[in-house]
Amino acid sequence: MARLKRFARCIGWAGLTSAGVLHAVWATGSSWPERNRKRLAEAVVGSRTMPGAAPTATVAAAALLGGAVAAGGLGDGRAAVALRRVMGAGLLARAVLGGDTALAALRLPPAGERFSRLDATYYRPLFGLLGAALLLGARK
Repeated sequence: MARLKRFARCIGWAGLTSAGVLHAVWATGSSWPERNRKRLAEAVVGSRTMPGAAPTATVAAAALLGGAVAAGGLGDGRAAVALRRVMGAGLLARAVLGGDTALAALRLPPAGERFSRLDATYYRPLFGLLGAALLLGARK
């Protein structure tokens, strides 16, 4: 496997697995790294209320599974490569379209100023990096 492909898979695995672990921590009720759930909600969903434990745990599971797929856990068959490409395209779309579009798709209220600032500064570039990593990791 080429170095770039291997590096891209490591980036995809690390990013998605980290996101999955963080969402799992939030699903337990933790507000880390914020001091309370209200500040966490403002930062990550743009409102004053965090989604419940079940939807947050679902995101955690999806991100953890995505990390395994990104790392090559399903091998290099057609289905695995196609899945990595779909995931990469989805993450790139999130980067391009932004958090407001993602919130609308999830039927959440429009974001506040803090989320919008964090989205432009951190979230969108991170989604772009992870999307590109998945697409590079899907190369034959």
